[in-house]
Amino acid sequence: MAFPWLDPTPFPKDGADRRAKVACAELASRASLLFRLGFSAADATKRLCARIAWEFDPPSKKGPHSRPPALSDAAIGKIVAETYARRPS
Repeated sequence: MAFPWLDPTPFPKDGADRRAKVACAELASRASLLFRLGFSAADATKRLCARIAWEFDPPSKKGPHSRPPALSDAAIGKIVAETYARRPS
């Protein structure tokens, strides 16, 4: 007897890109919140980098749990700098 729900579905080809895009949007939202709370850009970058490091702990080299390049510390710093330049209200 065959059970179709036991057959795994393959990962979507653009799944990693979609997850990275959503994570970047969430980081921008959190950066704007930290701006409104009065955090400096350096403090906000440090907090957001620690949050992403925690989310991808333990680090993995492959698979869906690996930290994408779009969420590197430098990329997070760029997201924070762009958000702070907009001066969100």
